[in-house]
Amino acid sequence: MSNLKGMNYKEFAVNHGEKIVLGFVALFVVFAIFTSKWTTEKRTPLELTQKVETAQTQVKNSQWPEEQRKEFLKDDDLREKVSELIDKGIEVTNYRFSTPLSGPIYAKKERAKEVDWLAVENLKADYDRFIMMTRPINAAMEEGAEGSGSGTGETEPAKPEEPEYDPFKKRTSVAGAGMGGPGGSIAGMTFGAMPEAEMMAPGPGGYDPGGMPLPAEFGASPDGAMMEMGMSGGMAGPAREGRGLRFIAVRGVFDLATQQDKLERSLGDAVSLQNIQTGKILEFLDFELQRKKAIPGNDPWAGEWEDVDIETSIEILKESADFDPEVVNTGITDRVFTMPLPSRIAGFWYKVATHPRVENFTLSQEEIEQELEFNQHILDQYKKTHANERVFKEKQKGFSTLQLGMREIRNDLMSSGQPEEMDSVYNNMASSMQQIRPGEELDKKKFIQKLKDNASAAGRLLLFRYFDFDLNPGETYKYRVRLVVRNPNYQRPIEEVVLPAVAEGETRTTPWSNETAAVTAEQDVHYYLQNVRPPRGINGTTAQFEVFQWYPKTGTTIHSELKTAVGDEIGGEQSTELYDVAKEEYDEKATVEFDTENYLVDAIPSPSIRLEDHPDLDLPANTRGHLPIDAEAIIVDNLGNLKASLPPAASQSYTQAKTKFDRERQSLAWVKEAAEARASAPTDGFGFGPEGDAASSEYYGIDAEMMGPPKKGKKGKRKKNPIRVGP
Repeated sequence: MSNLKGMNYKEFAVNHGEKIVLGFVALFVVFAIFTSKWTTEKRTPLELTQKVETAQTQVKNSQWPEEQRKEFLKDDDLREKVSELIDKGIEVTNYRFSTPLSGPIYAKKERAKEVDWLAVENLKADYDRFIMMTRPINAAMEEGAEGSGSGTGETEPAKPEEPEYDPFKKRTSVAGAGMGGPGGSIAGMTFGAMPEAEMMAPGPGGYDPGGMPLPAEFGASPDGAMMEMGMSGGMAGPAREGRGLRFIAVRGVFDLATQQDKLERSLGDAVSLQNIQTGKILEFLDFELQRKKAIPGNDPWAGEWEDVDIETSIEILKESADFDPEVVNTGITDRVFTMPLPSRIAGFWYKVATHPRVENFTLSQEEIEQELEFNQHILDQYKKTHANERVFKEKQKGFSTLQLGMREIRNDLMSSGQPEEMDSVYNNMASSMQQIRPGEELDKKKFIQKLKDNASAAGRLLLFRYFDFDLNPGETYKYRVRLVVRNPNYQRPIEEVVLPAVAEGETRTTPWSNETAAVTAEQDVHYYLQNVRPPRGINGTTAQFEVFQWYPKTGTTIHSELKTAVGDEIGGEQSTELYDVAKEEYDEKATVEFDTENYLVDAIPSPSIRLEDHPDLDLPANTRGHLPIDAEAIIVDNLGNLKASLPPAASQSYTQAKTKFDRERQSLAWVKEAAEARASAPTDGFGFGPEGDAASSEYYGIDAEMMGPPKKGKKGKRKKNPIRVGP
């Protein structure tokens, strides 16, 4: 056994394999010989000869029956058959080759046919509110100084889930907000056609990729002071303004990869796949958004579809201080139908700005900052290599007048046939990240590869996004959308299309998308009956209501108890707490106007009796005769409908409204703290602390945290979102 373990089996097989095979062959031959049965012929030669002669005699004497003879030997004229074959010829169709043995020298061109256009898919809509920054921040608060960063250790969560969504969360990151002014169209602008100074100047005639100091008329003080001096000698809040906006976010997904495949199949041989993928063939020009409003009746959706006026949203975007950075990969956005994000003062854009199908392309906070920097380098490189080329297409509408087409610019650079252009962008991006984070070790090769992967991974889907601001509280809507694209076969020669109609018409529209689920714009006011007092003296019946009202001026909720007489509106001036997030101010006794547009028609107090008159009821003495029956009030709303106002205990919505209000107050605690910190800050009579600007930055509130302490001797510059067109 020990010899077998040490044996070289491969060597044994090589040296003795043929012997083993020969042995098996010999064994098989021996086996065949001994197992076969060997016998001799028992018949004699004479018997075999007689059997053959008998068979020959039978063949000679056999007769062919006449019936069979006639069946096989018909009286056909051979001459007629020959003559027929000569005159008519032989049909050879069944014997031809189905495929030619040799093809033509020039292949036949396939003609273009009508494109099978796809619809926007999985359209959905959600209601929300936010506080938009409406005035640019002072130039001195722009980013650019070294060491800019968060003033505290608090950071934004990378991708908050819906339960963690907080519209009043304190913003602590530069990427959370931008700086700029009202936007304007500069259609027809070309890179390189203007002097550098004019090109970089913000305004209707220029492109501003990096942000410029603001003029005094936009609120920037000449000396670049970040804070305003209060009349009492304390610090004032940040020099910015904002207002609350309600909106319905409509989002959907367009399957770009499948549409490009259908284009390639429909356009014939004259169009290359590269031109399709770079957007030179598939060009989006506009979109048509419609909505249907629910109406009273058995069928609330019996009304007609109505066009949504997108100019309303465009005007609001122009009022925004800047555009917030995109929260998805730029490669899945389109400048025509992906609405840019307005600049919000608190909270972050995530769920209402994205779509479940593009979750893999949603960016973390770190990725958002990298995307901003990457877009800036892309634009810088594009200016160098595409001088005098038009970057705006005059026939494009939608949101194309407000933002650059970063996806198209990226694709153009990546498919230009000069890979050194994109290599320059990647290298500059890596160098920038090393400068921004000097203390962190950066693997340049891996970082560049990640940038390349992100740039190439996107492009299969496109995100449709629209925020509808033209809403009436309490109304319910449904939405649908279709896209307007340029006809890729427009004015093609007639010999290159299947039908003349294929080349007619400059545009085509995609089919309508699916209808969204019904979405309701939440009421701005919720009120609940507290009690009713019967008439006393000259005063009539009065009712007291607890009111929660969303206040558009600040974008926060105000709360108070209002006393209302029969026939009066539930509202009026009232002293209550007011949180102003934009200015980071808190007023414990602000005078605000409550406006419900609802009127008290009648009210009945809770009934009461004299206990001594009804001993049979056996009521507890502590009730003092008040029966456990709720007060009642009848209200007429702004549409003329009568409805009952219920006390909190009987209302299903009170708990939800109260919980939402309490959660908002908890989220706004930082505003109160910032206001109190400024009020208690020591000053030198000029609105600044004893240690100068660096010391006073502690009281800049949210903006100090976003920008970090300014470097002495330099004005920091905060970067403007590079995709924005105009100031």
